[in-house]
Amino acid sequence: MESFIIKDLSLVDQEESRLDRVSFTHPLGESLLVVGESGSGKTLLTKALIGIIPRNMKQTGSIHYGDLHLDSFSDKEWNAFRGQKIAYLVQNPMSMFNPFQTIWTHFYETIKSHSTLSKSECRKKALEVLEKVRIANPESVLQQYSFELSGGMLQRIMLGIILCLDPETIILDEPTSAVDRVNREMILSLIKDLLAQHKTVITVTHDYYLARELGGNMLVLENGKVVEFGKTEDLLTAPKESYTKELFLEQDLKQVIRNNAGM
Repeated sequence: MESFIIKDLSLVDQEESRLDRVSFTHPLGESLLVVGESGSGKTLLTKALIGIIPRNMKQTGSIHYGDLHLDSFSDKEWNAFRGQKIAYLVQNPMSMFNPFQTIWTHFYETIKSHSTLSKSECRKKALEVLEKVRIANPESVLQQYSFELSGGMLQRIMLGIILCLDPETIILDEPTSAVDRVNREMILSLIKDLLAQHKTVITVTHDYYLARELGGNMLVLENGKVVEFGKTEDLLTAPKESYTKELFLEQDLKQVIRNNAGM
């Protein structure tokens, strides 16, 4: 089975270590949860996996995706890899949309940059994926602008744009952090659909309800270092390290507060 193999991955910024010898192996086609407190290196790790680390950082170690050695990729190879093999959904989808362009324009420009489909074929594909991500009235939505839509809808639309490229691996950065309960359940259902299609889904999250539902493996980070790595169910049920136990307890308390507030 092909795997994501990360070995001794380190990122140093002005002599300060931001990721410190991160190593793990995760089989492609399964769920990977990346958890840890703010500033633990979660987002930085996922950005390293798609080759978009800040220029002032020095990277060492190796990243293998199946038989591909990502740490030796040229810019041209990275551009081909992103979109076709791997895609990234940011935490704040609004930042990815041009407010002067319609949703259709975003779909069209993305699809055309990675395919030779005609305009009508692009539109058909856009409508199909909007239905997949549970967007009502997709024809109407294509003519709208990002500022006319809710954050939850934009998140699903951005996921739809990504799905048009049919990547093997999708990275989601805090997909349920700023959505209501209804959109949260929709996003969970969509991720489960992706896993059923044998996609690799890497999810950065503080949402341990989501983590429990997705299963697979979990990576726990603290100050850029791996604290624990293993089956999600095992870590949620019986974490070995005190940091992991405290992390889960803190988030459980926050979830109780959110539930009482109806979120």
